[in-house]
Amino acid sequence: MKAHFTLFLMFMISLGASAQDYLSVPSTNPSFFREEVKTKDHKIFYQVDSLVYEYDTLQLPFIDDFSVDHFPAIVKDPANDPRVIDTVFYALYINGSIYTGDEGFVQEKDTTFTFLVDTAGNTISKTPNPIQIIQYYDLYTYPPSFQLLNSYPPYDIVDTSGFGIDTIQKEPFYVQDSIKYYVVQKDNESFYLDRSVYRNYTMGFYPPSLGVVTFDGLNQFGLPYNFDDIATNGRADRLTSVPINLEGASDSTYFSFFFQAKGFALDGPNQEDSLSLEFYNSDTERWGLVWNQRGQSTTAPVDSFRQVMIRVDSQFRTSGFQFRFRNRARLQGAYDNWHVDYIYLDDGRSQNDTAQKDISYVYRAPSLLKEYEAMPVWHYRTNPANYMRDSVILEVRNNYSGPLIVFNKMVLPDTINNNNYYQFPPSNNFFRPIRAFGNLRLGYPLNFSYPQADIDSFQVFKGVCDIDFRPVAVETKDFIRENDTNLTRLKLTNYYAYDDGSAEAGYGVNTGSSGGNTSYLAVRFNMPHQDTLGGVQMYFLPQANDTRTQSFYLTVWSSLSPPNVIFRKEVRTRAIYDEKDAYITYWFDSLVLVGPTFYVGYEKVGQLSMNMGYDLNNNHRDKISWSLNGIEWFNPSSGIRDGSVMLRPILRKRNYGVGLLEQKGFVKREEKSLIPYPNPTNASFRLLDPPNGLQLLRLLSFDGRLLSEFDPRSLEYSIEGLAEGMYILQAVDQEGKSYTAKIMISNP
Repeated sequence: MKAHFTLFLMFMISLGASAQDYLSVPSTNPSFFREEVKTKDHKIFYQVDSLVYEYDTLQLPFIDDFSVDHFPAIVKDPANDPRVIDTVFYALYINGSIYTGDEGFVQEKDTTFTFLVDTAGNTISKTPNPIQIIQYYDLYTYPPSFQLLNSYPPYDIVDTSGFGIDTIQKEPFYVQDSIKYYVVQKDNESFYLDRSVYRNYTMGFYPPSLGVVTFDGLNQFGLPYNFDDIATNGRADRLTSVPINLEGASDSTYFSFFFQAKGFALDGPNQEDSLSLEFYNSDTERWGLVWNQRGQSTTAPVDSFRQVMIRVDSQFRTSGFQFRFRNRARLQGAYDNWHVDYIYLDDGRSQNDTAQKDISYVYRAPSLLKEYEAMPVWHYRTNPANYMRDSVILEVRNNYSGPLIVFNKMVLPDTINNNNYYQFPPSNNFFRPIRAFGNLRLGYPLNFSYPQADIDSFQVFKGVCDIDFRPVAVETKDFIRENDTNLTRLKLTNYYAYDDGSAEAGYGVNTGSSGGNTSYLAVRFNMPHQDTLGGVQMYFLPQANDTRTQSFYLTVWSSLSPPNVIFRKEVRTRAIYDEKDAYITYWFDSLVLVGPTFYVGYEKVGQLSMNMGYDLNNNHRDKISWSLNGIEWFNPSSGIRDGSVMLRPILRKRNYGVGLLEQKGFVKREEKSLIPYPNPTNASFRLLDPPNGLQLLRLLSFDGRLLSEFDPRSLEYSIEGLAEGMYILQAVDQEGKSYTAKIMISNP
């Protein structure tokens, strides 16, 4: 699961009586969340403490296939984020002015009085104190709402003849208070109110489009809804839209989507689980159930995606319509998985409007590296061609009821020299027919290697795969343009990685059934020459029988047969799971010299098994070995699905991560760049994988004159009417960092 921190609960998969290794079902997937608060004018807000997200009502059509992120932006530093405006609200006002007194007021029912008393202490008269009308604001909603209330000062006055006036204080009910709200400015590219579902490219099995959202048993924090009770089944995730204006829409307003049970997940929904869809009537402020699907069996075969068409009834066609998906699941983890894709809501449709003129990539593009997802830059530089894939294979889908001609190409741009390292085909005329509702595999040969002169630091090279069913890529007839671009990456860094950062399962070795407490796990790596290890990143997965109190030994072997341990270090500190991407970095006390082939893993001593992240998208099970005694080693059992253990050896780092032994000096951190595409272009361009938080985007002439300013949130930018030549694209992010790129305009 990408850039997500994932925990796992032990769930044994039946592997046969003799098997000791196992896969476990994900039990958590933490992510940021914000609780929704609704107001009458159909604006929706999220709130955590004083952080508020504001949204306006969207207009038809509503289209989302989850190929890009339309969830609320995460704000980590609201005080310094330019998207955020801070406002202070006060609880008490009098006559429209902020109340500045210290005493406060009591409720109307607790009337206070002025007593006139004679010298003997007898009450002569009892008169209510003057009523004070106050504006009292509820600071726990946004924007705060107020009530006009009758109240009294919080004291009684006793006027005793000849002895003066006494004041008897009472406890005030209304006192002055304040709160500062950080309001995130509205973003029309945000379609939803909650983040409890998991948007991903890996869990759906043959989805209609690139990307799905997954519903399981994890709450909005990414933790189990009920970690303690393994039998609990109940309400779990939800996906709630922002308000959508359906006022004036006709009886031909339809809502459609695709759904799938289980997919690539380890656990699918059974008969007590369900996925449901509700519509919201903003006039009556009520949700209504319009569709529900029950699960089958966790042992059922993988289901295909099925489409659902629902006509929106007149009671829901209001100015503040919303939809909400919800699921029932086992609440102890990522159980009972459902996947949803390709949501489409619009007027002027019919029950038969099930096909759109759209082609899409099905899965994310693989790494450009043949064996790894990432590798040390200096190792790659020894022989780039040796580590590149021979070809990139991608699958596309036709979502239309008739055949289409798929125009496609792959480009590896050279952003430094404003050129391309490689393009296939050399021209733009590569096309293939694809049948109605069919899938097609496209192959792109990689008969090149990056120039070694350009490989001198950590970096990510990007390959751009683009499809279209027309020869002119800038036309807007494609139903969803966002799913037509796929990026394949070559990540050069200071570590080796087989995994892509996603953990669809956990892998462990069960020692309990053998009667012993020791087990071993090792992962093999191959390098072009000897080098030094300075540490290792490991993705441990907490489980119901918490292993954080159990020590283990980091271990490096030069050989498993015969076993030869060259490094062993006890780890007594508690394994923590809240570091970036959930990887824990363990630094060695000194650099460890290893040969071209070495093994990294752990020796565990204790009754509790240790689960590690297991990426099901990359198959390197032949690199995994396990043992119960450190002498006899085995590859994963036959029942273990193909995958990769999430363990990454770090090369050339000195002890505790200080310094780096790199011939050309300190290696730079990976940074994003500004990449216009296509480049050259003649009418428009897009930004590929742009830096986060862009606030400014403009086009300059080569002598520095401002020619155009663009909305950085747009998906495509028009440069029609400009003369041929070289131009400068300039951008600035929310932190004030600037980016530049050259863009060539070449008219056909």
